[in-house]
Amino acid sequence: MSGVAKEYASALYSLSREENLEPEILGEVRELIIIFDENPELIRLLSDPVISKAERQAAAERIFSGRVHPYLLNLIRLAVKNGRIGSVKEILSGYIDLWYRYSGITVAEVESAVPLSQEQKNRLHKALEDRFGGNVEMHLRIDPSLIGGLRVTVGDNLTDNTVRRRIDGMERHLKQTVI
Repeated sequence: MSGVAKEYASALYSLSREENLEPEILGEVRELIIIFDENPELIRLLSDPVISKAERQAAAERIFSGRVHPYLLNLIRLAVKNGRIGSVKEILSGYIDLWYRYSGITVAEVESAVPLSQEQKNRLHKALEDRFGGNVEMHLRIDPSLIGGLRVTVGDNLTDNTVRRRIDGMERHLKQTVI
């Protein structure tokens, strides 16, 4: 995360924490990320240099006023004003990261080739909690290109026990082997 995005995220988190608004802001932050992901033209509109900053800020006001907490509306207006709206998703993701950190929750990004059964999810969740100590929230994603196995990312820690990784390793080994 860029330094500027980290500053914006930290400021937003500090405000929400001081006023015990973390759950409310967290929910709205997640919704905003979805809105910006599903509507990339919105970021283009709010960053279009052909449109004056005042008009872009007014557009942000019309779009978000009454729909998000005033702190989030101010964040969006400030990002538009300072030419940082292109970083808004990074800022919002930074807020989520801070929420997890201060809540003592470890996030595990889990990729599998096929959906996991409930029993597999439960066993994996228990193993991750044992390994990383404490509360773990798993974010599951299906990636058929993995062929089989799991890829688990927790922070900077990557465990790749996939068939795809093994095949790629064998391919590299075979290319290096002189016959």
